[in-house]
Amino acid sequence: MENQYSVIIPLHNEEECIGETLDELLPALPEGVSVAVGLNACTDETVRICRTREIILGETEDIGYGHGCLAAIEAITKSHVSPDPDAYIFYAGDGANRPEDLLKLIDLYESDNATRFAMGLRRFQLGEWASEFGRALPNLILGVWCKLVGGQFFHDLGPLRIIDRKLFEEMALRELTWGWTIEAQIRAAQLGVDIATIPVEERQRTAGEQKVSGVSPWRSLKIGGAIAAAAWRTAKTKNAPS
Repeated sequence: MENQYSVIIPLHNEEECIGETLDELLPALPEGVSVAVGLNACTDETVRICRTREIILGETEDIGYGHGCLAAIEAITKSHVSPDPDAYIFYAGDGANRPEDLLKLIDLYESDNATRFAMGLRRFQLGEWASEFGRALPNLILGVWCKLVGGQFFHDLGPLRIIDRKLFEEMALRELTWGWTIEAQIRAAQLGVDIATIPVEERQRTAGEQKVSGVSPWRSLKIGGAIAAAAWRTAKTKNAPS
């Protein structure tokens, strides 16, 4: 493995599943891969559970996926991980991502020195269309919107991704809640970066509360609107901010 990686896991009140997720992930990681958790406004036992594992911890009082990611990255900087990670791997803390897919994504990223952004696209299983339709259709619509405003189409906005650290800094992401993932994909297009992809599986979260898909239709519509608005704001900014 040529690169050093830090796995970024943002968390908000995931006491029921984060222990199991970390205990599955940590033994599967090769040497040279650290794990940093970003705890955003946790009010349950998530913090205590994370402190019993050998990981880097960052905390913020701001609720939002991006806030959690940035808290984890700031904690890496303060921890003086040596050497600095060459890239960040963004990973779900609810058990939905599989360590096997993370390792496949690393292999994809390592296979071409020109790759700076690699992403796992969740497969839509026709045999389970009833349970997956509520996630797949909104993501497909947002993927079309991403193409219209950003120039690149993706049928998914999945969280499993690797981004080169210097590219991540160049992106200067500003959408720190629902728009975090789609902003990164549009920024990549603006910066002329091709995103390498592989198909990955997504499991049902192992426990806890679903925060995006599988919620009420009204909440899904509200979240989808927030993501679409974030994409529009990003597209309006033609160049990544300095």
